[in-house]
Amino acid sequence: MRAVRVECAYASLEHDARALAALQCISWDFRSMLGMVDGNLRIMVECITIDGNCPPSGTHVGGIHLVEILEEWSSDILTHHLVVIEFAADFVGHYFHGGDLAILAGSNFTANGLVLQIAGRHEAMVRFLTDVRSKVPVERVTSAKGSKGLVQKGPTLQQHRVVRLAHEKGWYEVPKRTSIRDLAENLGLSKSTVSEQLVKAEGEIVASFLDSSLDSE
Repeated sequence: MRAVRVECAYASLEHDARALAALQCISWDFRSMLGMVDGNLRIMVECITIDGNCPPSGTHVGGIHLVEILEEWSSDILTHHLVVIEFAADFVGHYFHGGDLAILAGSNFTANGLVLQIAGRHEAMVRFLTDVRSKVPVERVTSAKGSKGLVQKGPTLQQHRVVRLAHEKGWYEVPKRTSIRDLAENLGLSKSTVSEQLVKAEGEIVASFLDSSLDSE
């Protein structure tokens, strides 16, 4: 069995009706798989809101059905809802019919985008990832390493966006064709944030490169 972490930026999903409906809330955090029901995949997730307005039981959006709200509790200004979500067989459910794939803790959907962590047999994983990439722009896929579980190697999703734009705009050319100010304006971030994310991302990239070089020696 192998495990991967799939990341999709929100910009890739913002026109999807399911994403728009989900982001009426702050986040949807995976808690556990509940099995198959009539060919559909059921999972338990924690929905977090500010105003307490979690979508009601019975809500259907593009192959996703909110089956039941199991529990609700509040902390400070946030309201938490433990809910059962069902994915239709012809949407996502069919990937899990054979028991060859499983969703892992750490999967979530927020304003930053979708993070999906899954484990499974190699053949099932390849089919799943190939199909996902054909439907949604995937920012990156991170593999698990040994017995350490899911290891997020390389830049974070935000750092990946910063580095990619920096490369496209000529930050790494000599002389540079862009500035931190221009990158910040394009990304909608502060100059200090862009500068910090560039340094951190470059550090991760160099560390990953050196690790790969050592592994090959």
